[in-house]
Amino acid sequence: MALVDAIVVNGTRVEPPFVLVKPGVSEEEYYRLGEDSNWELLGGKLVMSPSSDLQEDIFRWLLRLLDAFVEERDLGIVRGSRYPMRLDKTWSPEPDLMFVRTENTGRMKPTRLEGPADLVVEIVSESSRDVDCRDKRERYRQARVPEYWMVDPLRKELTVDFLAGNGYETRTLAEGRIESRIVSGFWIETSWLWQRPLPKVGPCLREILA
Repeated sequence: MALVDAIVVNGTRVEPPFVLVKPGVSEEEYYRLGEDSNWELLGGKLVMSPSSDLQEDIFRWLLRLLDAFVEERDLGIVRGSRYPMRLDKTWSPEPDLMFVRTENTGRMKPTRLEGPADLVVEIVSESSRDVDCRDKRERYRQARVPEYWMVDPLRKELTVDFLAGNGYETRTLAEGRIESRIVSGFWIETSWLWQRPLPKVGPCLREILA
């Protein structure tokens, strides 16, 4: 997730929403960019999808809530964006959030996670909808990511893909409780995501832990 107001292309100021794509990039070139880069490697292409203040707000709220819950229950590690999830030589997406179970943390290297996380969360924007809900979703399914959350604040919908046998079960909610099948005991009330301002993390966490 990159919080970018605008860019200049050939002398012209371009306002979000937009997606920047640079094709024909090797894995080595991508990792040489370093951790401060706003690019992801998706199918051999560098892709940048700037985020909005709304996305950033939801990202920070979910990160604090999920991280606090996982720490309290000692379940594993939560990472925010800028930490790649390497799926193969052409795919190293940087999910907005990912959770890795304790037994899988050995795959966490200094610069990347080798293989799929146990839970992946992407916060959808107007510019990133095709990337998050089509391109990444298809690749995450190929990699058999156990659980994938797509938070869409513009449509006020939360879509979750649960790995089930050889396929996926999908739930889409605008309100009501959604329970993770991967992060044991973690749930949220979907309508919390659409509140402005967002509810305080502390009371939500206490309600979940109760």
